[in-house]
Amino acid sequence: MTTTNLKLANKTKPITLKDRRKRIVGLFRYLVIDIATERVQGRVLGKKYIEQRSEARNRRRARRFVETSLELGGVLIKLGQYLSTRFDLLPEVWLEELSRLQDSVLPVDFSLLLPVIEQDFGGTLDELFLEFNPQPLASASLGQVHEARLLDGTRVAVKVRRPGIEVIIEADLEALNRVIDFLQRRTDLGKLADLKGIAREFEVTLRRELDYVKEAESARRFKNNLKKLKYVYVPVVYGERSSGRVLTTEFIDGYKVTNYPAIEAAGLDRHMVARVLANCYLNQALIDGFFHADPHPGNIFVRSGPLGLQVVFIDFGMVGEITSEMRYQVRRLIFSVLNRDVDAIISSFKKLGFIRREEDVDKVRLGINYFLDKFIGLSLGQLKALDRRKLFEEISYIIYNTPIYVPSEFSFMSRAFETLLGLCTSLSPQLNFTAEARPFMQRLLAEELGATNMPEGVTALLNFLGMLPGADNVQAFLKSPAGEQLRENTLQVISLPVKLNHTLERLESGRIQVQIQSSEVAQAAEKIQKSNERLLTAVLVSSFLISGVILATASAPIWATIFCLLVAVLISLRLFRQ
Repeated sequence: MTTTNLKLANKTKPITLKDRRKRIVGLFRYLVIDIATERVQGRVLGKKYIEQRSEARNRRRARRFVETSLELGGVLIKLGQYLSTRFDLLPEVWLEELSRLQDSVLPVDFSLLLPVIEQDFGGTLDELFLEFNPQPLASASLGQVHEARLLDGTRVAVKVRRPGIEVIIEADLEALNRVIDFLQRRTDLGKLADLKGIAREFEVTLRRELDYVKEAESARRFKNNLKKLKYVYVPVVYGERSSGRVLTTEFIDGYKVTNYPAIEAAGLDRHMVARVLANCYLNQALIDGFFHADPHPGNIFVRSGPLGLQVVFIDFGMVGEITSEMRYQVRRLIFSVLNRDVDAIISSFKKLGFIRREEDVDKVRLGINYFLDKFIGLSLGQLKALDRRKLFEEISYIIYNTPIYVPSEFSFMSRAFETLLGLCTSLSPQLNFTAEARPFMQRLLAEELGATNMPEGVTALLNFLGMLPGADNVQAFLKSPAGEQLRENTLQVISLPVKLNHTLERLESGRIQVQIQSSEVAQAAEKIQKSNERLLTAVLVSSFLISGVILATASAPIWATIFCLLVAVLISLRLFRQ
């Protein structure tokens, strides 16, 4: 077979598969040669000459990519949509041009889709649906969506795969793999990322997106995973009208997540929408290990719900899965970032495959320290206030000069979270992502400590304490600045043994070489340890004592007594150990 049976809406005759391959390879050859020529010109004519022509040159490249993608369709459309959100990789003019690929895919004539529906379900359209609108609601590179009603009158959205698209995908992937092979072997980008691995993951994801049976399974899995999130909704899948080429789901009325005027006019809180999105993805990544890999605006809707608002996810063709080991290491990495523990971050980087050589550790350490000092603690609004292009030029410089290798397993996850970050930033610049992540960190920490399976005696004690008079006042106190300080002091004391153990592991592994050569040094070390113990006891005693005084004045005498008893216990233990 040398041609496809698919006529694109903007072509009068089919394009041979051989021509498709040649044009895709030719497009990337043009881009590589043009970029190489620009670099040579920069060395000869100077940086200023290149900078003056950079925007026009990039726009010309981007337009050629977009025009070729719209003409050929297939994989190039998906690749362009993927790149359209990568403001960390591409200049602004590229993003402007590539954004046209989100909504500019021309539809297929319904007469080409009708046989697909009738063949898959063994009946005429009138026998299968009460109503069916031949005008598409949306058109994408692999399929298009139509509004319809089932025989019982239920309003549904029917997605139908483009006829012959699987043949086009195979030809496009073959051409794309040739390009990736060249980039991996001949460019600096191949040294920084597993391009072949990313291409394999892209191919697997794309093939999965072609199979609507698998998409239906993903939708059901998401619905089950997210059912406890009261502000999130996943549409129902109607299996009797779904197949490998047709997917029928509940019709969703709502506002696209980027339609801010409509969201505000409906009285829906944009900041709350941003919080729901952030929490939903934290749940997917850290708890479920199964995430929606394509959160672009066309796949997320906002509408009124039972509790005020509801965020609805649609289109589960592109999904990602994080293995339990990866999820564990990602959890450890997030804990380490929030605690600014550089050694722990490096350990997670190694286990996740971001550091491949021991001699690169010191360079990576410098880059991590830079990121922690520069960005941790900033709200999304503060990040947005920074010059985005200058910011990412700075970040790119650090990445390209730091020997961090990006494993293929993280390409789609990072892309999904970068897209999500952009959406949340636009919805609510005031959103503090670190604050949203903290409850998840506390839950994960409790799971690691086994606190989710506490003995019945401990649970009974906590229930008893919660019923004591003044329990509400204690909860209010723990949320106050003084209560926050108390919790922080307690956590620091509890975490000290872990930090000491980490130091001992480093001593044993030879990373810290210390030799105690005299009894005087050993005695001095023992004195320091005892001094630290006394200091920690003093911190807790003073914290509990101050808390007891505050609670005594806050109509919680029983709780004030409990805190004072804790003070007495700590002092007794200290005296007993003298």
